Amino acid sequence: MQEKLPEALLPLLRLLAHSAQEHSLALYVIGGFVRDRLLDLPLTTPDLDLVVVGDAVTLVRSLAQRHGGTLTAHPQFGTATWHLPDGSPLPSLDFATTRLEYYAEPAALPSVTLIDGQDALLRDARRRDFSINTLAIQLAPEPFGALVDPLNALPDLRAKVLRILHPRSFQDDPTRILRAARFVARLGFELEPESAAQLPAALPYIAALSGERLRHEFDLIFEELKPHLALRWLSERGVLQAVHPRLTFDERLANIYANLPALRLPDDVDPLVLRWAIFGGTFPESPALLARLALPKATHRALSEVHGARLALAALAAEALPSQIAQALAPFCPEAILAAALLGSRLDRKRALRYLFKMRHIKPSVDGNFLRELGLKPGPLFGKLLNRLRDAVLDGAAPTAEAQHALLKSWIEELQKN
Repeated sequence: MQEKLPEALLPLLRLLAHSAQEHSLALYVIGGFVRDRLLDLPLTTPDLDLVVVGDAVTLVRSLAQRHGGTLTAHPQFGTATWHLPDGSPLPSLDFATTRLEYYAEPAALPSVTLIDGQDALLRDARRRDFSINTLAIQLAPEPFGALVDPLNALPDLRAKVLRILHPRSFQDDPTRILRAARFVARLGFELEPESAAQLPAALPYIAALSGERLRHEFDLIFEELKPHLALRWLSERGVLQAVHPRLTFDERLANIYANLPALRLPDDVDPLVLRWAIFGGTFPESPALLARLALPKATHRALSEVHGARLALAALAAEALPSQIAQALAPFCPEAILAAALLGSRLDRKRALRYLFKMRHIKPSVDGNFLRELGLKPGPLFGKLLNRLRDAVLDGAAPTAEAQHALLKSWIEELQKN
């Protein structure tokens, strides 16, 4: 297994191993990093989870004192983060003491008991979500780099199946269902039959999940390269409907998500907020979804506005002037506009992209100072004249500064006559 470790990380991993051995601790890399190395997946930003048989906080404190960086510790949970010094191959590493977890009721957060001993890694592995995430690489003691498979997960990895570790796993933590969807989308895996049979019984407990936990899992889905595969999988199994009865996912949405990577986005469009807006923009009852999920301000705004943006685009006449398009779309945030356009017609998309990339950035060459020079006092009339001038510029009626000056003068003269 050592040959699958990235060369750039080997010095750091050997340093961790040496420090663990000095403290007589067993240390392993566990979970997704190990799984992905065994699958020979491209290594992007490594996310290493380290498990310590013993005191993780003591180990990380020693690392920070001896090699620099800072420590964030939570001794009551047996967890610590080493924020590595500048120039390190990774920004930080997360360490956790081996533990047991107990769920007092379905969907509750678990209570944690820290454990030690020769079978600690095996007992710790049994609390995890799927067998393929229990595979580990031994750093200390020797042999360094050995593959450790406490629950015989390699056959599942080779068969590309997701296996839960006990029948009530999905009920204990229904977010594991959404995690399964991510692995389906990213890895092409599928639930093995016995695990799949346990899923329906856990659906009622999704209602007990907090909005924060649900939102976090959907954030992770939307950050996947192919979120539509995960969303389709969830919809087919009634999971979306368990989040909200009117939440659906169809092939139109799948096509939008599949084509998003090829779409050039305006610089101020947040890709994650856009994916949320598309998801919540398919039905007008967005307030119910907003109430269910603890969404950040920007995401909340986009979901609140996407239905209005769809109506605004649909209400535009076939021969609408650029100024009319700009007036219709100006009240909405960029993510809501783009989501509405993607959910609408080809003409909606053309108009929205033209507005987002060009129209909204067009401004007259003159400002309020020119109006003052003409003898006008600041007030509501300032804004009305400048807005009228911007419309004229958008519609091509005043392409130069000279033309804009002349137009403003003519309007002011007309007002003075009246």
